[in-house]
Amino acid sequence: MNILESNKLSKYLSTGIILLFAAILAVIFIVPMLYILTSSLKSVENIFTVPMKWIPEKIHLENFTEPLIKKNFSRYFINSSIIAIVVTSATLFFSSLAGYSLAKFDYKGRNMLFILILVTMMVPIETTIVPLAIVVRKLGMMDNYYGLILPVLLSPFAIFWMRQFIITLPDAYAEAGRIDGLGEFSIFWQLIFPLCKPAVGALAIFTFMGNWNSLIWPMIVATSDNLRTIPVGLVAFEGEFFTPFNQLFAMSVLTILPTFIFFMFLRTKLIKGMAMVGIKG
Repeated sequence: MNILESNKLSKYLSTGIILLFAAILAVIFIVPMLYILTSSLKSVENIFTVPMKWIPEKIHLENFTEPLIKKNFSRYFINSSIIAIVVTSATLFFSSLAGYSLAKFDYKGRNMLFILILVTMMVPIETTIVPLAIVVRKLGMMDNYYGLILPVLLSPFAIFWMRQFIITLPDAYAEAGRIDGLGEFSIFWQLIFPLCKPAVGALAIFTFMGNWNSLIWPMIVATSDNLRTIPVGLVAFEGEFFTPFNQLFAMSVLTILPTFIFFMFLRTKLIKGMAMVGIKG
């Protein structure tokens, strides 16, 4: 066997090992999802049969309708949608503005401000929840949308992400806008922001999924049933003596759908954005 054939065999072997490892990981992630999907169509008794039956004997669509109608899950979906959409929209706009400022303007204290933003990214969220909850309570924002939205309206990671992308854009775009007589905000909105679509798309996925699946903060702020989000509603779904797991799985499936659709719609932006966001200082 010559060196060329040996290298080719080694390449095929390494590729096969990588594919096998990827297939094992895919099975590990997919099997629980299939179990949730099939269990959402079963009766409670059929979920725990031994041996387990993957295909339900009878499809129970009422597992999806009853929680939405009788257990206020439709309200939970509305609350989660409002919070996720508002926070995502505000985060994309304000973080892009802040990233543009940190990337393209030279002013005193800019680097120190950026360092402080990086430092806040290193602080565990658990250390800030109690002080933040005290502030929200003193401001009278407990158990309303203001308390659910305003404290999470902007994240240090979002600013960092947009700054790292915008710093890679040539300064010629902004200079051309100034020559044409555009103001700084017009330059940002008409020239810079449209060029940030890959980074904005990726950040939109991160932000939307993070707020859609958020549990701890909504659980602290939302004390009334009408303000609960979907994750809080799923936790509260578990009864003291009996838990309807078939309906719990059905609501879990519905919870996954919006983020899955959102991801599929923007997946190309996510891949391109992660590839283009550099580490330039």
